[in-house]
Amino acid sequence: MRLQIGWAASLVLVLAALSAPNVAGAARVVNGNFESGTLSGWHVERALGAGSWFAYAGTDAPIGSRRPNPADPVQPPPQGSFAAIADQANPDTTILYQDVTLEAGLTHQLSLLAYYDSYRPIAVPSPDMLSVVDEALRLPNGKLQKNQQFRIDVIRPEALLESLDPADVLSTVFATKPGDPVRMAPRRLTADLSAFAGQTVRIRIAAAVTEEVLNAGVDAVSIATFAPGQSDGRHGRGEPILFDFGRLAAKRGRGTATLRVRVSSPGLLRAKGLSPRRTHAAASSVEDPRKPIEPVTVPIATAKTVTIHIRPTPAARALLRRRGRLRVEVAVTFLPIGGGAETATIPVVLRLAKSSK
Repeated sequence: MRLQIGWAASLVLVLAALSAPNVAGAARVVNGNFESGTLSGWHVERALGAGSWFAYAGTDAPIGSRRPNPADPVQPPPQGSFAAIADQANPDTTILYQDVTLEAGLTHQLSLLAYYDSYRPIAVPSPDMLSVVDEALRLPNGKLQKNQQFRIDVIRPEALLESLDPADVLSTVFATKPGDPVRMAPRRLTADLSAFAGQTVRIRIAAAVTEEVLNAGVDAVSIATFAPGQSDGRHGRGEPILFDFGRLAAKRGRGTATLRVRVSSPGLLRAKGLSPRRTHAAASSVEDPRKPIEPVTVPIATAKTVTIHIRPTPAARALLRRRGRLRVEVAVTFLPIGGGAETATIPVVLRLAKSSK
């Protein structure tokens, strides 16, 4: 086994040397993995001063853990030891942002991990805005709208920082919607920024909170840059993307699913179902099994696309027989040889005909 691991590690180095395109001036996000333990390279804007963004480790809420009655634990950083998280003591809009120059004539892909926990239901005002000021949220009939949202956009650097004007927003990478769950486990998000090559763009990560706490988190923010014609899955300069999700196919009536995962190097791929977490607005999961799917481990000898078979545990299958449908979150972890692990999560809906055995 040691000989195999050493051979694979050597292969990684050789392939990296042979396949990495010679891209000058590749776009780069400064401190995108927050492993400095700080927000160096990023800027923070606080509308009212009651909240902020923090580089953090562990599961203690940066503000909430200092209260006389400590807040609920936050989700740990999904990659490495540190990530960035928003926390609030009172209503506030907090924005984390960084400007990045995209070299002309190249292909650029933004990638990041995002997650959140909200103490109250997600709410988006109409018209949509990032303001939490009463005057802005009050309707003509005097009713005060709620604003409890998390969004990630790429905007023009000259735009107002809270602007949601379509002329200012170049790409919306993620935005919560009314009815979304109050918790989202780490999920990989990507956006093609090639249309803006030759420009400077601003990555804006915003949490607007008028109700209770919304701990919005990000990690592994990077831009992969490719030479023309080399954006076919081979990674360019910039921080590497360890893996990405491909096609998810639910086996209707069988209660199983398959998930295709693209990995960038040799290593170990693991998948497991996340235990339900009881939150302020989600106590209905008491019946759900703590281990919803059978764990999967797949050794990877080279960069390729792998198919993971998602099968419910006996407890989950029993629940499926009663419900006919079960939504689970599948955490996928890739451990590359000689590198740090990365975890991302994808929601999966399992379906089973009630007559199935």
